[in-house]
Amino acid sequence: MAPGSGEVLKKFYEAVCRKDIETARHYLADDLVFVGLFETYHGPGEYTSALTKLLSITERIDVKRIVAEGDHAAVFFDLKTGAPIPGTTFVAEWHQFKNGKIVRVQSAFDGRPFAGMFGGS
Repeated sequence: MAPGSGEVLKKFYEAVCRKDIETARHYLADDLVFVGLFETYHGPGEYTSALTKLLSITERIDVKRIVAEGDHAAVFFDLKTGAPIPGTTFVAEWHQFKNGKIVRVQSAFDGRPFAGMFGGS
């Protein structure tokens, strides 16, 4: 039996917390769409490129809770970042799954500190 959406998301974030993008990529569908505050990324390449940029200033990700139901899962975490954007930001993400892979992500957080880094004004 294939792992459920919550288990897949847990494994994805375990890899992200280790900054292991190669392993994290295995959990992403080829037709992934990431909807963020500043941009929408199509495909795992665009998404992991932006994620790598964010991880370059990330000191720690403290996952608080993963809630899953069917082909949907949400994760809530504190994102601790260093220079040039030091601070802690609470993030909520909704993930949708197809065939055991993450196919869509929608992220919500206070993006004001990150606007300059990701194209916002």
